[in-house]
Amino acid sequence: MTVHLQKLLEITQLLSTRPTLDFLTSFLSLNHCPSGEVSRVYFGRITKNRTIVVETAHGFKGDECFPGKEWSVEITRPSGRAIIENKILFETNDSGFLARYPSLKDEPIVHPWTTQVSIPISNHYFLSCGRYADYAERDKLFYANLQSLIQIYFARLGKVSLEIGDLNGKPLTSRQTEILKLMKLGMTNEEIADKIGYSQSLVKQETMLIFSKLGIAGRKDLSKVS
Repeated sequence: MTVHLQKLLEITQLLSTRPTLDFLTSFLSLNHCPSGEVSRVYFGRITKNRTIVVETAHGFKGDECFPGKEWSVEITRPSGRAIIENKILFETNDSGFLARYPSLKDEPIVHPWTTQVSIPISNHYFLSCGRYADYAERDKLFYANLQSLIQIYFARLGKVSLEIGDLNGKPLTSRQTEILKLMKLGMTNEEIADKIGYSQSLVKQETMLIFSKLGIAGRKDLSKVS
């Protein structure tokens, strides 16, 4: 049996006992990583006000992450991006991390990490796993299976899993409104990035969200938007 399958079996066996969320968080922190390392894990609850409130956390130091800590769901954070785009997100703590996620510039993490895996569970819950080892390509399937197991666990607890709906019709943020105005002026993503002081990759992410919220295919349809 491979390490990945062994880890999934151990997690499945634990979930069959219906552990508390705090115990599950501790178990995942100590045991889930295929590399055998201890990791930083937290479960967050997504509120009606589009914030994340930490419910349980293990493996962190000081005030990095603790129950009750709260922040906004926004594309400039890995957690927000994973929730908004409804996908498992793998991030690496490289030299460009803060450029991709400028909201974290004022929140330096003193605890070292290499890889962060952000996993949306439902409209109401979110899981984050911070690792010290690089992730391998085969880890992607492992975390997809872990996501499914946690969703089943939440459903059994009565924490009903609601699908994250599409963004069509949802309001634009102030930054998205600004980017939309600049796109209508014919500016490229690179020009917009220079104008508003963010990275080009962030602008690209925001334009994709804008198109989804407006229900259009791309820039060619901007003339249809009032």
